[in-house]
Amino acid sequence: MLEKIKNDLMQNNVFLTGGAGVGKSFLTLALIDSLKKAGKRVVVLGSTGISSVHIGGQTIHSFFMFGISSTTKELAQIDRRNRKKLEELYESIEHCEYLIIDEISMVSASLMEMIHERLIKGRFGGRVFCVGDFYQLPPIKKDKKENTLFREPLFAFESLAWREFNFKTYILNESKRTNDKKFFSFLEKIRVGIKDEEVLNYLIKLTQNSTVLKKSPTLLFGRNKEANFLNKEELLKLNSPLVKFVAQELFLENSIDLKRYESWKKSLPIELNLELKIGSKVLFCANRWGSYINGEQGEVVEIEDEQIWVEKENELVKVKRHSFSFEEVGLKDGELTSVAYATLEQFPLKLAYAITIHKSQGMSIENLVCDIDNIFENSQFYVAISRAVKPTTLLLKSSKRDLLGHLQRIIRIDDRVEEFYNNLKRN
Repeated sequence: MLEKIKNDLMQNNVFLTGGAGVGKSFLTLALIDSLKKAGKRVVVLGSTGISSVHIGGQTIHSFFMFGISSTTKELAQIDRRNRKKLEELYESIEHCEYLIIDEISMVSASLMEMIHERLIKGRFGGRVFCVGDFYQLPPIKKDKKENTLFREPLFAFESLAWREFNFKTYILNESKRTNDKKFFSFLEKIRVGIKDEEVLNYLIKLTQNSTVLKKSPTLLFGRNKEANFLNKEELLKLNSPLVKFVAQELFLENSIDLKRYESWKKSLPIELNLELKIGSKVLFCANRWGSYINGEQGEVVEIEDEQIWVEKENELVKVKRHSFSFEEVGLKDGELTSVAYATLEQFPLKLAYAITIHKSQGMSIENLVCDIDNIFENSQFYVAISRAVKPTTLLLKSSKRDLLGHLQRIIRIDDRVEEFYNNLKRN
């Protein structure tokens, strides 16, 4: 499929979609690598800080200099103060051959219009590749109170810009995360909002899967509050000494934009001030081929000055600091290139007792307990349970008295997404 998409991108813009764990990220990273090796000028962007780090790029707001603006009107006011920098941006856009945007589901309609406007003003003549699943986490709404009579466009596909891009669509539908076909089929039903008797009975059984609690599971919460509290509580229970690791920073350029750099730091999937003890349950939050992958769990068995030994699945792994590079795309000697302004090194570990649903995106978690009490967003429940590798190591936890009614409430999608996919012409 990689070669087919590459050929299509020579003449068309492409939209790659599909449910959780079907290999969208893997294929996208392979595409980026292939284009760069072929000497193509590629700009890689993520809709969120987490997605930009996962894909090895920068955020949409950072590259396009959107600042805090969320509409083209607000953007016009910011642009008046940044004319010189805008000229450099437009020059970069003109040199770009391929624009990659990850986690498109979290790009709003107004943001899509702003991207389109920037590309027009920059005389962009390349191709756009968008990847993501609109059945997953939606754009963040500024106004939580929605007018039920008239809904403002929310999703990227509702924008005029989306129509202008005229994407050719590829849909992945084969699971790479789980080998359990029955589990995957139920996940697909929940993804599209189906909550029939068969689905609900299946989920009720997952609330009785108490053996997972004996396997040092990771708890998934809808809110930061509960996740942070549990991690601190579990760490305090360990009798071994507390060891702190501060992220090591190195500035490579004097002209670094400190505001953007600080924002980038906060988006990294690691802890800037990591606190561990021997015996700590940890999650790997980066990939090191042959050693560990993002989402795997282990236990800290030894801590040295600049290396940590973690036992996972009866295998001892030596973990060193992982290097993250703060890069921004720009022109250098007339060529579009990524300029590294700083590096940050930290151990790619975080406490595994609890994590939020938003921060779990992209992870495959072996022993998982989903606390489903505070599910507040469309598709959030699906994103949570689709982190699981198999149903036998997944437990749904709730304190709700009317569990059946609660499940029916949290399995919900936006009808605009359903309509979009029903009318989608696949390639």
